Amino acid sequence: MATERARGDAGPHGSGVRGRLADLVNDHIRIALLGPSLLALIVVFIYPALILVWLSLQDTQGFTTELEPTANYVRMFTDPAFWSAFETTLLYSFGSLVLSVFVGLVIALALNRIVNRWVRDTYSTLILLSWAVPLSIVGVTWRWMFNGELGVVNQLLLDLGILSTGFPWLTDPTSAMAIVILADAWSRIPFATIVLLAGLQSIPQEMYDAAKVDGATSWQTFRNVTLPYLRPSFFVAGLITWMFAFRAFAIPFTTTGGGPAGATETLAVYIQRFGVQLVDYGFASAVSVVLVLVTLVVATIYVVVILEQMQEIEV
Repeated sequence: MATERARGDAGPHGSGVRGRLADLVNDHIRIALLGPSLLALIVVFIYPALILVWLSLQDTQGFTTELEPTANYVRMFTDPAFWSAFETTLLYSFGSLVLSVFVGLVIALALNRIVNRWVRDTYSTLILLSWAVPLSIVGVTWRWMFNGELGVVNQLLLDLGILSTGFPWLTDPTSAMAIVILADAWSRIPFATIVLLAGLQSIPQEMYDAAKVDGATSWQTFRNVTLPYLRPSFFVAGLITWMFAFRAFAIPFTTTGGGPAGATETLAVYIQRFGVQLVDYGFASAVSVVLVLVTLVVATIYVVVILEQMQEIEV
């Protein structure tokens, strides 16, 4: 019987034209469905990534292009401006991460206490509207708000008598850095809020009932019930928020342009300076490769930690 089937090669759908046609469709349906997605992945991600790596190995200074695999990387790691931009990027990204997740948690806790579902959904939608504002518009708006002469913040502080003269917010290194971090955090708070709100609503009510029966206070319930169940949501919101903030360009560029004196120059602005202004594509590509690698390493660590946290909760 096995020999006869092997000779006939009927397949799972039997012999005949219909059976062979069904086998052909089943064998190639995955390729047909995944083909466009794989092609888009190659065109949009893989091919540009390969070109980026290839450009990073080229010396594009001057009018000629030469293959020098290590020249750009040696130049980058020995450039004090690169390390300054790297430190600024770390401060910028982690500052935005802490602020956006903390404020997002506070707002999510407030929304979760709203009993009326229609009211809660309305507020959630209004919060998401601010997330839809383009980052370049956010940067320009905050730049106008903190303008040293005509800014609304200075005008408000002058009217309240807190300041006697306008303060140059964007020309002072400390205040300029604080402003771009606040602007970035403001733009990412809605995302953190929605992720954490979804996590809060997934916590079983029985856990809160059990804590109430045991006589736990509000703080004890929050620490022993809410926070442990929110750990996966914290990691998801934190990872995505940090990844976007780490490669942020629009807000620091449109708000301060990387100034004053490079105080707010992130790696993305640093790349723009060499790749667009100085037309040094090789060096800018090398910095971009490092930026992508750091993001991938941190993302991988985050994913591993998230999976471990989820397994602990399931157990």
